[in-house]
Amino acid sequence: MICAHPVIVKTRTIRNNQQLYEEREESLELYEDSVVCPDETFQLKDVHDVSYKEFSQGSGFLYLHTMKGVRTFLVKEHPRAWMDAFRTNV
Repeated sequence: MICAHPVIVKTRTIRNNQQLYEEREESLELYEDSVVCPDETFQLKDVHDVSYKEFSQGSGFLYLHTMKGVRTFLVKEHPRAWMDAFRTNV
């Protein structure tokens, strides 16, 4: 693994007629030939770019631009190191 960055995965469940949101921390992992996301894996050749949009609270969205569309990941800190590693290895 070249680099990893924590991402927040939110799931919505309904229990006892109540809507609940659960957060768990997963990892977005960069390898020499692939990017491993919490729910899928992309070959590096199928990833065009990455970008980041910061919120006012310091968290933001990391966007992974792929052949299958744009994947969005909620992050609590700036993914600068992960993005630099991605751009260095593409």
